[in-house]
Amino acid sequence: MRHIESDTLAVLIALAETRSFTGAAERLGKTQAAVSMCVSRTEDKLQKKLFERTRQGAIPTAVGQNLISYARRIVALEAEALASVTDSMTGARVRLGMPDDYLQMLGEMLLHHFLPRHREIFVDLTCDFSNRLHVMLDQGQIDIALTVCHEDGPLRGEALFRNRQLWCTGPSGRPEDEDCLRLALFSEDCSARPRIMAGLERHGRPWRLMHASSHLAGVLMAAASGRMLTVLPECAIPESWRILDPTEANLPVPPQAFLTMSTGETPSLVTRKVAAFLRNTFEGMRGEGDYLPGGGRRIA
Repeated sequence: MRHIESDTLAVLIALAETRSFTGAAERLGKTQAAVSMCVSRTEDKLQKKLFERTRQGAIPTAVGQNLISYARRIVALEAEALASVTDSMTGARVRLGMPDDYLQMLGEMLLHHFLPRHREIFVDLTCDFSNRLHVMLDQGQIDIALTVCHEDGPLRGEALFRNRQLWCTGPSGRPEDEDCLRLALFSEDCSARPRIMAGLERHGRPWRLMHASSHLAGVLMAAASGRMLTVLPECAIPESWRILDPTEANLPVPPQAFLTMSTGETPSLVTRKVAAFLRNTFEGMRGEGDYLPGGGRRIA
């Protein structure tokens, strides 16, 4: 097999991201049978199995993952080539949504590495909880949704990386030693919050919610004194804070999560370009295992 058509690459990418033949078909405007036939024909030509059909959906094999990685680069390069000829991205805008606690890490990626090289692109950034971002994406209010999916829940979108969720507090004080833990958490729209509370109940640790905020700044302000505990993704924890070992502090392991990326059904050229940048950036950061922002900091 000397050539793979662009339509085939699009099918493989869509199936890998949706993990569903029906979802891939809906995204591409094809029938489910057409998607299934395309994958089967490609596997026959390559004499390699590209996807495992499981109860969790269509999961790429190691060979499939390798091919899909190349497919994404080919599609991104094609888009870049067309843009360079047509100048179709001049003044283009992409509406990007992400959780507040990932803003610093993801914002720095865009501001320092993407936008200086693509001055023709305007990024309109919205921060909100993941469930709201999914609704905004479905309603066409944003073009890309970067959202959090927990390991015990459904995966929506393309998993970019697994970021550790950690118990932490300000640099002074030992709130973990109190009989009744005082917590500072995100407001009730946060999908991690009920999981944190349920984990404490199962672990037999009494707790009391002392502060709730819809923004990271509010949670950080409440826990900075060291009188309250919170759970944050590693990339959002200030450098001077104490990170707690759950075993030593008699705490449950916090709910772990993936950062995922979703786009609309018919993403524009500029949307595909921003999505390709984010995807390739995380792929470049990963070594063996999952990338952990913060460099795998010591747990105190």
